[in-house]
Amino acid sequence: MNTSLYKLADNVLFQKVADETVILEPETGEYYTLDAVGTFMIETLHSGQNITQTVLAVNDIYDTTGADIVSDITNLVGKMKHKGLLIEA
Repeated sequence: MNTSLYKLADNVLFQKVADETVILEPETGEYYTLDAVGTFMIETLHSGQNITQTVLAVNDIYDTTGADIVSDITNLVGKMKHKGLLIEA
């Protein structure tokens, strides 16, 4: 069970546009996009759910395996933390 909690960094702008989300890091001007599943994962984490709870929520909604979800969320969280977009809550 992974009880790690994450949230978006305070300076990050997070805006839904159609079926994806645009994330802007205002200090560098770089922006990133997330698909619907990535958006759901980050919104769920940002709402206060831990990694395990987020994996279960994704599993309830999307047709994929638990191992794929864990891999995807681990990669997404790692990349976003590295870019300073996501921080531990």
